[in-house]
Amino acid sequence: MCINLKTLTADVKPSTNIIHLDARQTRRKKVWQLERRFHCGIAGTCFTLDEMRRFCRKAQINTKEPVSDYELHINFVTMLGDAQAARPAAKFLDRKYKKTIQHFMQANDSEQLHRLWNEAISQGEVAAAFWSILTHPQTSEILLFEVYGEVHMLSHLSGSSVRIDMQALTQLRQRLPRLKKEVTQSRMALLNRTRQKNEMIEALNKRLNKVLQSEKQLLEAKAKITLLENGDMIRHLRSQVEAYACKLNSANIRADRAEENAAKQKRFAETAHTKNMHIESQLLMRSAEQSALEIALENTLSIQQGFRGKNNACQKKIDLDGRSILYVGGRNRLCTHFRTLVEQQNGHFIHHDGGREESPQRLDALLSQADAVLCPIDCVSHEAVHRIKRECKRYGKYLMLLSQSSLSAFTKGVHEYSRVSSVA
Repeated sequence: MCINLKTLTADVKPSTNIIHLDARQTRRKKVWQLERRFHCGIAGTCFTLDEMRRFCRKAQINTKEPVSDYELHINFVTMLGDAQAARPAAKFLDRKYKKTIQHFMQANDSEQLHRLWNEAISQGEVAAAFWSILTHPQTSEILLFEVYGEVHMLSHLSGSSVRIDMQALTQLRQRLPRLKKEVTQSRMALLNRTRQKNEMIEALNKRLNKVLQSEKQLLEAKAKITLLENGDMIRHLRSQVEAYACKLNSANIRADRAEENAAKQKRFAETAHTKNMHIESQLLMRSAEQSALEIALENTLSIQQGFRGKNNACQKKIDLDGRSILYVGGRNRLCTHFRTLVEQQNGHFIHHDGGREESPQRLDALLSQADAVLCPIDCVSHEAVHRIKRECKRYGKYLMLLSQSSLSAFTKGVHEYSRVSSVA
């Protein structure tokens, strides 16, 4: 601002353009209703340069070309006199200083406004209080020009302070390179001293650790010497040996028990493995017997029902081709079924009870007539088994020892012999 307060006061008194406040008026004044000389103070006090540039763009004032801050200020002051262009800027200040405006609107006369103005100045809220005073409906002309004068002088004081600060800043900038150099030199010297101190501290720490270790060894040596001198060392060692011996015995006992348990578990595992292998072999054998029995049953049912066409039963039927099957041992009540099964498959069935009622000599005669020998090991004498093995090996007869004397086992044996004989 470059307006003289005395000139402003002298100009205002005869002027007829000053807004006379009506005591009954309660509405705040608009910025374009104020005298244009106040617009300069409002622009410089209440707005920043960025805010002024933004509102000039809204008002479509040419700001695209580079303009100085002073030219921007002149354009903005001109804009505040236009009601349409200044309306957004006025609304912006109302929002920006809303709290202060509400506080000032509680005043009913110039005295209260003057007191609120002084309080705001002491708190540094010049811009908000300045806008509130200028637009307040109860502001008198005297208060208006007094406030304007204070703001005007504050701007001069601020400019003077800025000039002093600029001079101080120039001097500081001139001193800055020298100070930087001094700081760098001081920093290097400090780093060197710090490094030397760190090296010294590290060396002292190493020496301290050696001293502490030596003291610890010395104390241990003194304790051992004391024990040896008092005769307590030997007792102490003996007690330790006894304790270690007890621990060793306990460990040996636990190791022996662990070995026994391991051996038991190993034997149990071997027994279980053997049982499993036996069960698996029995299961395979029972499965084969079941399959053979199912085939024989299908053949029997197909014959009884008269189906001799191209059904599955006829396709699975085996042909013994007139060969003789000797069955040694077993149960007599099943022999009828065995005979029927063999004869249905075009074979001859011969039975010997293994020496229970029939003579062993007759077994030799039957062996010469048979092409294959089937013998259940669960229902025959050991002597008969040995005789059969010896004679079959002697005469080259086919021998199959059955696991049990059942129809399924016999059927499996017949099927196995039929398969072997057809291959041969």
